[in-house]
Amino acid sequence: MAQHRRRPPLLVRPRPSLLLATYVALAHGLCIPLTLALPLGWPWRLLLLLLVGFSAAWAVLTHLWLRAPWAVREALLGDDGWQLTLGSGARVAARLGSSSFVGPRLLVLNFRGSVWRRYYLVVMPDGLDPEARRRLRARLRLEAGTL
Repeated sequence: MAQHRRRPPLLVRPRPSLLLATYVALAHGLCIPLTLALPLGWPWRLLLLLLVGFSAAWAVLTHLWLRAPWAVREALLGDDGWQLTLGSGARVAARLGSSSFVGPRLLVLNFRGSVWRRYYLVVMPDGLDPEARRRLRARLRLEAGTL
């Protein structure tokens, strides 16, 4: 049998992304006038506005301000799989889910930590340096058959 070389560990440490912040602000900001224009009573409109605000806060805490206790601050792909470092400083072992998306500009990595716990890492083009992004996309495409 052929002896394969061991791949070096790959560290993914995203930085704050202006593109992702713009997307979150536009998506949630445009929901406000749409919610106000709906033919519903004011209690329902206020409930929908509250849900939009909660969604925006969750997206900012999880994907932009990576210091929330549940946010993924860095991901390390080694020989034994993925190790995630959360905003709380905890390190958890995780598996990459098959619902992960690898596109030319957008990477959405869905991890399973346990039966009940899921972690998400969204990487936009300005969130990683080009070399780390290229290496990550290549490794994910190589391992796509094992997802």
